[in-house]
Amino acid sequence: MHHKVKGIVIKESSQGENSKLLTVLTELDGVITVKAKGARSILASNLKSVQIFACSNMLLYCKNGYYTLVDAELIDDFYAVRESIESFALASYLCEVSGSVAIKDSENSVVLQLLLNSLYALSRNFASVRFIKAVFEFRLACLIGFEPDINTCAKCETELDLSAQNVLDVQNGIFLCSACSGVTESSVTEYGTGISVSRTVIDALRYIINAKSSRIFSFTVDDNSLCELGKITEIYLHLRLEKKYKTLDFLKSVL
Repeated sequence: MHHKVKGIVIKESSQGENSKLLTVLTELDGVITVKAKGARSILASNLKSVQIFACSNMLLYCKNGYYTLVDAELIDDFYAVRESIESFALASYLCEVSGSVAIKDSENSVVLQLLLNSLYALSRNFASVRFIKAVFEFRLACLIGFEPDINTCAKCETELDLSAQNVLDVQNGIFLCSACSGVTESSVTEYGTGISVSRTVIDALRYIINAKSSRIFSFTVDDNSLCELGKITEIYLHLRLEKKYKTLDFLKSVL
């Protein structure tokens, strides 16, 4: 039986002399494994479509739950992310995390779209590696059901005063006003504790939550705020996912 999918290659491995096994994040079927016969040959007709990070409309042959690539129409290969080790490392991390949250045999269009938008911004140098990483992490956390309320204190239910010091309880995913948090120093601490969040970063988090998918990278922050934002988004997402990512370790080693 033939099956059409839209997807992006998030992992590849060699099989035999000339073939590949592709791990593909699809729009409607979650993550699937696809055999691409002869894909390692420079003469392969679908050479660009079977590379890591390539997004394509694929025609697959399915038998007994196994997929074989029949044909593919390339949408974008995002080849420019290979031009620096930092970009390649981030792209690998984005792909691994996206694949880990995809739901099997279910629609994952919002996750796929976020990944594509992030790779597009990265390949076109729209923003720095650290900026794209931070935006991706927090937006993804929100998309998979962990969007925090950044408007009111979770304890006293009053509106957050942005002129005062507010705190994000990263363990529980809630914001607390300065009176309820008891935190007096602005610092990013270890996992599971309160993090004092500046007004600039609160504004950035709000933007990431509410922006259209095509506009999530259309804001700026200074270097200090980006450092604060990046620490918060990484802690916030990974406390929810509860999983170790080798690509994150690699990314940190090259940044």
